[in-house]
Amino acid sequence: MPRVTAQVILRTADLIPANYVTNTYHFSITTDDPINSLDDITDEVATALTDLYDDIRSRLGGMAQTGHRIKFTDIDEPRPSFPYKEVVFDFTGATASGALPSEVAICSSFEGDPIAGTNQASRRGRVYLGKIAQSALASDNTGTVTGAALLVIQQAFEQFAGKQDQAGFSGWIWTVYSPTLDLMAPVTSGHVDNAFDTQRRRGIEATSRLVWTYSPGG
Repeated sequence: MPRVTAQVILRTADLIPANYVTNTYHFSITTDDPINSLDDITDEVATALTDLYDDIRSRLGGMAQTGHRIKFTDIDEPRPSFPYKEVVFDFTGATASGALPSEVAICSSFEGDPIAGTNQASRRGRVYLGKIAQSALASDNTGTVTGAALLVIQQAFEQFAGKQDQAGFSGWIWTVYSPTLDLMAPVTSGHVDNAFDTQRRRGIEATSRLVWTYSPGG
């Protein structure tokens, strides 16, 4: 049963690659049938991921509308491994023009069912959504995510999970992958809360600097 990663790369409106937003998902491909190839099933995963991000598009800001990418890699290929498939996708509409700082993210968490004798931390995963639209910031001075934004994200991930084909030999399963244990846990639940997250690695490069000096007696 093939195991793959999907690296989703969203282009920011400034089109500077260093500022793009990247998240990684893991999947178990349930086909060993040559009629339903890995490439074909990957297309189904790509469609589901594209729909997921289009569903949350209204809560993103400062992003390009076109040219986003998904890179698929086979986990079990020898290292170094390279993507066996790349998919380019577009949003069906524009994101908000106003965005919170690039470091600000909303964390969407997910996990598999607990198993006795297994540390549940190895069965949990998360993605950090961004850039976030200014409208997702509550107006009550609490500094939290609006209930409307939470609902959009919660419903989008629930619908994404519902698109899995776990029944037959020609589908895909969304999983949490533990590199330490080299095991995959099917995702069965998830949540998003109203506390913003900070991803410092997403901070943009400075484009301006003002300097001051101290002059004794000045």
